[in-house]
Amino acid sequence: MSRRPRIKLDKPIAYYHVMTRTAQQEFYLDDSYVPGFKHVMLDIFQKAASVFYVNILAWVIMDNHYHLCLEVEKPPMDPEDLRIRFERLQEINVGKRRWQPELAHACYKRFTDLSEFMKSINYRTAIAFNRARDTKGHLWGARYNSKVVEDEHGLLKVMCYIEHNPVKAGLCKTSSLYPWCSAGDLKRRLAAGKTIDFPAINFLKNLPRKRRTQRYIQLVDELATKLHGDPASPEPGVASYELPITDAELEAWREEFASKAPEDWSNQAFGSGAFQIEIARKEQAKKQKITKVRKEAVKRRRIDPSEHPG
Repeated sequence: MSRRPRIKLDKPIAYYHVMTRTAQQEFYLDDSYVPGFKHVMLDIFQKAASVFYVNILAWVIMDNHYHLCLEVEKPPMDPEDLRIRFERLQEINVGKRRWQPELAHACYKRFTDLSEFMKSINYRTAIAFNRARDTKGHLWGARYNSKVVEDEHGLLKVMCYIEHNPVKAGLCKTSSLYPWCSAGDLKRRLAAGKTIDFPAINFLKNLPRKRRTQRYIQLVDELATKLHGDPASPEPGVASYELPITDAELEAWREEFASKAPEDWSNQAFGSGAFQIEIARKEQAKKQKITKVRKEAVKRRRIDPSEHPG
C-alpha cells in the first residue's frame, strides 16, 4: 500500500500539530534507557529550529512519544539569511561544505519544508540515542503524524492539548509543574531571569514580551485545571482570570480532548468543518496526481514488442 500523501500548505505562515511515537511504543525516552535524553532531544529540536524556518510554539516530551506545535514560515528568499542558516547547519553537522550562491534555491526549499524538519530531528535523536546506548536500530516507529491547524484560534486549542499531556497522564496537576513541556520550561526560565521571546499569537499579542510568557503559563494551567481537574479547587498559585474562550467553548474542548479529537490522525486538518473538507480535497487531489505520475512512469518502462523483435 502506498504511503498517504502529506498535506502541507503553501502560504507565508502555516501551523501544524505533529506527533511521533517510539518504535513499538516502548518507553525509550524514559531516563532508565538514556539518562537525560529528553534534554538531548530538546537541544536537537531547538538547534534544528534555528536552521529551518520553524518556530516551536508548544512541545511536550513523554516517555514514548512527543508532540510539537509548529509555525512554518515561507518568507521571501533572502540569500544572506540562507547562507547564515546553511553555515549554522554545517556547525551542527560538523560539516565542511562551504556556501555557494547556487545552493540558495535548494536550501530555501529544504529549510521551509515541514517534512525536512521532522526528518532532521527524528534522524538526529535516533543517532544520539543509539550512540548513548552503543546500539543500532530504530528509535521511532511509523512516520510522524501531522495536522494542519486552520488559524490562531485553533492554535490555542492545539497548544493546550499538547501542554496537557502530562496532566492527563496523571504526572502533575498543572502543565507548568512538568519539566518536559514548554509551559514547565518557560516557568523555569522565567524564574531564572532569562529573556524569553514568546510568540505574539492572537490571544497574547497586545502584552509585553515577559507578560506574554507569564500569561501563557497561567492560561495553560488554568485550562488544565478546568478541563482535567476539579474546577472548584484550582491548584494553589494558579490565578483565575477571564479566559479567552467562552464556557460553551470550554465544554466543547472538554469533549474534544476526552475523545482525543486533536489526535485523530485519520484527518489531516484541525479546524472548522469547511477547512477539514478543503484539506480532504487537497489530499484527494494529491493522491490522484501521484497515481497519474506512477501510471505514466509504468507506461514509459514498458517495452513495445514491435521495436524489439525476437
